[in-house]
Amino acid sequence: MSTKRLLQTVLLCAALLWGVSYAQTPQLDLLIDGNLVIGIVNSPDGSPATDAVVTVENLSQAGDISRLTSDTAGIFTLTGEFATEYRLTVEVAGQSVSGAIRTGDAPPQPFQWPPIYITLGLLGLLSLIPAHFLRRKDLQA
Repeated sequence: MSTKRLLQTVLLCAALLWGVSYAQTPQLDLLIDGNLVIGIVNSPDGSPATDAVVTVENLSQAGDISRLTSDTAGIFTLTGEFATEYRLTVEVAGQSVSGAIRTGDAPPQPFQWPPIYITLGLLGLLSLIPAHFLRRKDLQA
């Protein structure tokens, strides 16, 4: 075999093996929407991790740990508290992966009208303004 042919073979094998990763780990993707956390768990081969146990740790309250299970598509949901940081850990096929996430801030309170008696009192006072300007001039003397 010529040197050129051997070099081509070695380069071809190196190119084929370049993208292969031998030590794959499970994947945990976390998304937030306000206080809702949506997680997607994939096994090391890329397929959804069904019935994977997810450990949820509330980092703002020591000792507050709960467990969730992913569904058949590898998806789980968590409704947490607003503005709280969580650490989520999942073990799939003997390998563990974790991620931390902070939920969003609470939405602002909606506008509320004052009580009806205050609203009616203000409208009554405002009605005095046009009444003052609409009085007949001949009755003012």
